[in-house]
Amino acid sequence: MADATTSKDIESLRAEVSRLTKIVTAQGAQAFSDVRHSAANVVDAATPAARRAAEVAKAEGSAIAQSAREHPAATGSVLLLATAIGVGIGYLLGAASQPEPPRRRYW
Repeated sequence: MADATTSKDIESLRAEVSRLTKIVTAQGAQAFSDVRHSAANVVDAATPAARRAAEVAKAEGSAIAQSAREHPAATGSVLLLATAIGVGIGYLLGAASQPEPPRRRYW
């Protein structure tokens, strides 16, 4: 008799697990669909802004290239100055990252 009750309980639990699995699967599919839809909306909203930014960057790059062609000496000076500043910053960062020598106490 206890065996029959246990079997019924096990079958009941299996049915409940099956039902819960179906519910979780449906909710997971819905969540995935919602996230995919939201991501598509974000991409659609960002595309025009990215396109405009690319156009502006292309125009600015062309303007800089034209200015460099018209003034080669100034371009060389700017590049030299930028390199010197970069080397100076790199040197300062490198010097600052050196560990302090250990201090020994002699007493």
